[in-house]
Amino acid sequence: MAKWSIGAALTLSWLVGVPPTHAAEAPPGSAPYGLLALTANGLPGNTVAERAANYRRLYDAGVRAVRLDFPWTSIQPAGSPPTKFDFSHTDREVQAIRQAGLKFIGILDYGNPDYSSRGKYVALTPLDQGLPPFATGSASSYPPDNPADFARYARATAQHYAGDAVAWEVWNEENEGWRFWPPHEDPAAYARLLCGTYPEVKAVDPQTPVLFGGVFFPGVADAPGTSGPDFVAQAYQADPQLTRCYDAMAYHPYPYPFTSPEVDVPVRGSVLSAADQMRTVLQQHGDGGKPLWITEVGWPTSSDAYGVPEVKQAQYAARMALATFAQGVPVLTYYTYGDYSDPSGANQEAWFGFFHIDNSPKPSYTALRVFASVFAGTHFVADRSRELGLPPGQQNTGGRGFALRYDGPGETVTALWLANESANEGQGQGSQGGTAGPASVPVAVPVSAPAATVVDYMGARRTVTAQDGKIALQAGPGPQYVIDSAPGAGGGQLTLPASRPCASRRVLRVRVRVPSRSRLVRVAVYLNGRRAGRSNVRVRRGRLSAVVDLRGLPRGRVRVRVVARLRQGARIRTLTSRHLYHPCVPGRRSQAV
Repeated sequence: MAKWSIGAALTLSWLVGVPPTHAAEAPPGSAPYGLLALTANGLPGNTVAERAANYRRLYDAGVRAVRLDFPWTSIQPAGSPPTKFDFSHTDREVQAIRQAGLKFIGILDYGNPDYSSRGKYVALTPLDQGLPPFATGSASSYPPDNPADFARYARATAQHYAGDAVAWEVWNEENEGWRFWPPHEDPAAYARLLCGTYPEVKAVDPQTPVLFGGVFFPGVADAPGTSGPDFVAQAYQADPQLTRCYDAMAYHPYPYPFTSPEVDVPVRGSVLSAADQMRTVLQQHGDGGKPLWITEVGWPTSSDAYGVPEVKQAQYAARMALATFAQGVPVLTYYTYGDYSDPSGANQEAWFGFFHIDNSPKPSYTALRVFASVFAGTHFVADRSRELGLPPGQQNTGGRGFALRYDGPGETVTALWLANESANEGQGQGSQGGTAGPASVPVAVPVSAPAATVVDYMGARRTVTAQDGKIALQAGPGPQYVIDSAPGAGGGQLTLPASRPCASRRVLRVRVRVPSRSRLVRVAVYLNGRRAGRSNVRVRRGRLSAVVDLRGLPRGRVRVRVVARLRQGARIRTLTSRHLYHPCVPGRRSQAV
């Protein structure tokens, strides 16, 4: 089996006040820190209203997109003419998602026996539905003989749901061929499918990103499949022009065995270091600028089939969000909504849910809701872990301390935790535990206010008084959020003009209010993720006006992101604002926005 070797664990070594250089533009509708998403597996409800109510629970926890299957065999059932499609089933689901205020990441999957000679043969055998518990080798999992048939279904689906999708993901975990691309994964065949599908989807939904189907990241010892990085590298080798066939790279950095997100394990690395490994492959093929999206990750809570305790699932969910967005990964998708019945006792996938089988929330749901509430309006600014003297941790034994700073309007929020779990944590049916170091470590956090609010990952709040400008805490595996709301914390304001139905292609004026005792260091403007040319900048009465020239931009949607850096004493603060515009040729009465 293919393995992917690494040399070190995750590094969050960015300079204080400097965001990661590889930070990618988040999709529309995201929070400033990024987009939280969840897969819909296990979501209960028989009616649109019932399902919408459960989807709304996700919205209330900060989730803004659902990852949803759009199965080929559902949309084009057996025996259907090539140009006849049935969206009745998925229409009901999308209606529920809309009612909850959500969008979706649509998975275009899998095969269809009418268009696969192997699938058609299997459909005539007792193995039609595959082998339990994963339906392995089912007739509908075999890839099509001709990618154009898949592309036709993908185009029809994207056209039908244009405007509802955050992204279209082409297939799922195609590098695990034993399950999702039988009989064996085939990077060259997948590259042909992806490149045949991309132009068809873009022809009908040009503004929505198309994702390289989420690859299962780690290579699991003594198991079939190819590691995510190896599979992607082989797809590029099969088609050196693969860059033209997708907009973002999706991956699934599951920990096998189920360890904490941060602990570094030989060969596999850590859950978080998977981003560095995936970026390395893209950089080797000239695509280092492609965004990475996590479209699945999670921890099961089964005590019998390789899982972690519910409290650990909650801690890992919060820590994963904090560290992922700090890495510049703009989308994080958890697996999954709810648990479901597992008569076999061997299906770990039945226990990944944020809700129990009876639809009562697990602690992980509360942790997600608290994260979204505390960090609403904030964006990552700096890794302060080493600055505050937290330990770097070691391979296998863990013990790394984290202090990640997020800034929002009028406040700074610093997330603290100690990832004290070792590689022995969550090894399956053995006893839980496995920490190899102290349960917590002391840390002194500088604050601007006389006191700070400290919120733990489950929502408990307390006020801690500062001594000599610092508050003293113990950092443990449960994240704590230090909210510093003193005047000037978070620094200033940055305002983009509101959208109009037709924005002028002349200029766009951005205004930054610089607080007292602060100085503007730099302002940068990005259009559709690319750094814009040098802007005309004027400072007047503490207000900065950046004028961005929009002339020459094509009609369509333009994502504008402005990043301003302010210096306040020895501290650097970063302000970020984003907005979506629709440039067009102005009429006589049109004005520049």
